[in-house]
Amino acid sequence: MAAINSSLADFREEVQRCMRCGYCRALCPTWDFVGWESGSPRGRIQMIKALLDGEAQASEHVADRMYKCALCGYCLWRCPSGVKTTDAIRAARDHLVRRGCYPRIIDEIAGHIGENHNLYGLSEEDRTQWIALTGLEDLVKTGKRAEFLFFPGCVASFSSRAMGVAAATSQILDALGANWTILGDEEWCCGNPLLLSGKSGSVKRVAEHNVNAIRRLGAKVVVTSCAGCYRTFTQDYPRFIGNLGFQVYHVSQVLETMLNQDKLKFSRALDVTVAYHDPCELGRHAGVYEPPRRILREIPGVKLVELPNNRFLTRCCGGGGILKATNPEIAIKLANKKLEEAHRVKAKIIASSCPSCKLNLSDAIAASEGLTEILDITEIVAWAMNLKVT
Repeated sequence: MAAINSSLADFREEVQRCMRCGYCRALCPTWDFVGWESGSPRGRIQMIKALLDGEAQASEHVADRMYKCALCGYCLWRCPSGVKTTDAIRAARDHLVRRGCYPRIIDEIAGHIGENHNLYGLSEEDRTQWIALTGLEDLVKTGKRAEFLFFPGCVASFSSRAMGVAAATSQILDALGANWTILGDEEWCCGNPLLLSGKSGSVKRVAEHNVNAIRRLGAKVVVTSCAGCYRTFTQDYPRFIGNLGFQVYHVSQVLETMLNQDKLKFSRALDVTVAYHDPCELGRHAGVYEPPRRILREIPGVKLVELPNNRFLTRCCGGGGILKATNPEIAIKLANKKLEEAHRVKAKIIASSCPSCKLNLSDAIAASEGLTEILDITEIVAWAMNLKVT
């Protein structure tokens, strides 16, 4: 990813490398719904070049195009010249914010994180309400010294539709005998929404708080069930902090390790067809493709099928890049496209490994009244372990 606080000028060489071949347009998730050339990755890069060359100025039109992007990284993988498209677009958003041209919903998001340290603007004390709401008061320990620290993230902590991810992860860690804890109300939003929105100036403070809070508990391993939190901890935090002093893993990586050590056992056959959806920030941005698939293949009765577009070619579900906040109508259209893919392979369950994906896909499922269900991989694992699934 881009250097922290990088300016748009740092990407002059990147935009010069764009050959304007158009390969990036084929599976660009938002291109279908914007249509104009300026709504394609190639168009955005040319728009950035125009900003750098003084041929264009920050404006509502430029902002509209830069924020109608899910930052999914498809163009990053597809570009034959290796242009760092998503980094350049993030830098362009920072540039636009500094010049006052950006969707105002971003001020609300940044205000929530700055004042209440979470994406939703709820009180810090509410961050642990999921524990009581899922009936896990006797299981989840907050703020104790432990080897493992589970970092649920904002969505799994505050959204009632995603609390099952936090509950399932907690029960799995406990069943595996891990010595683990959570930060509780000492946990702050990881800062990813700020990095994606162009409000990156305050992320260093967030990173320092979370890292210091984790260090105080002596944790050696941080486990996150959120793809965005995982990418931020592993790719952005080291640029602010240097050596974090602990290892960071997505929960699917931890579960795969437990499988390899013959510690993860399944006691229930599920008899269901599952299609795995690769979250963009876990797959394309972080390269984690196989652990979730390996886990699903090991669960008795699960028939794992691949979506037509998978791994680095996967279609974004619309839940990333703060697209759901800035352009919710496009976000739901992308989720509907994902449902169409699931129907084509006759999957009864779409499995993902990010609470944000679960939220956006569940919105599409509710609107379609279809038979497809969206579950996080932790919820499927807990189901197969005969644990309580909320």
